[in-house]
Amino acid sequence: MRWLTYNDIQTIGGATVQQGTPGNPGNFHAVITTRESIGGGFPIQGWASAGMSGTNAGFPYTARPAMLTGQWQHDIQPNDTAQILVALNNGSSGTPIAFGTLEVTGSLGSWQLFQIPLTYISSDTPDTAYVQISASINFSAPVAGSFVKVDDLAFVGTVGIREFPVSNGLSVFPNPGTTDLTLELPPGPHTITLFDTMGRMVLQQRTADERTMINTETLPAGLYRISVGNERVAVTGATWVKEM
Repeated sequence: MRWLTYNDIQTIGGATVQQGTPGNPGNFHAVITTRESIGGGFPIQGWASAGMSGTNAGFPYTARPAMLTGQWQHDIQPNDTAQILVALNNGSSGTPIAFGTLEVTGSLGSWQLFQIPLTYISSDTPDTAYVQISASINFSAPVAGSFVKVDDLAFVGTVGIREFPVSNGLSVFPNPGTTDLTLELPPGPHTITLFDTMGRMVLQQRTADERTMINTETLPAGLYRISVGNERVAVTGATWVKEM
């Protein structure tokens, strides 16, 4: 397994993902930084994804943990948000198993424990895990200077096969749908993220409204997982089906 990054893109100030020292614990930690691009243009997002060599395909994993934990520091620039995303998937059956996100703004100058509870939507056994860390959540509008330091990532706890909610209180309609879907949400603001059956993020939208519509015209027909999170933790989730 390796960390996939944008380090092949030259940026001002060095690579977007670097090795820091000391760790917590250990000797090293990872530093993920959004940096100015060489020659102008919008900044290059600080991003790292745990995956197999040469592909963003996650890594083999077959347990059902309760959460992902780790240690972090961060300094997120104004008008920017950092995110850690974790997903479990069964690639053989094309079934999304569990999801969790954690978003953060502002600064944290000392190491602190974070926890990302996983919301389970299937009793199947996963075969693949995905962990992605973004210093800037919006790929098309990252803010240079935002960084996240992470160390000591670990899955902890165990969730039984019957211990998962179907929707966790999130209202999604129409379901099935076609060109759009409407969400009724807890008080925000929130980041709404849609994942396909391979655990890949296909759409993301931020909102402060408690009722919001999402245009899904460009998405192919199929099953999607919806994750809705605030700045601390993924608070709710649901599945949605797009028909032809």
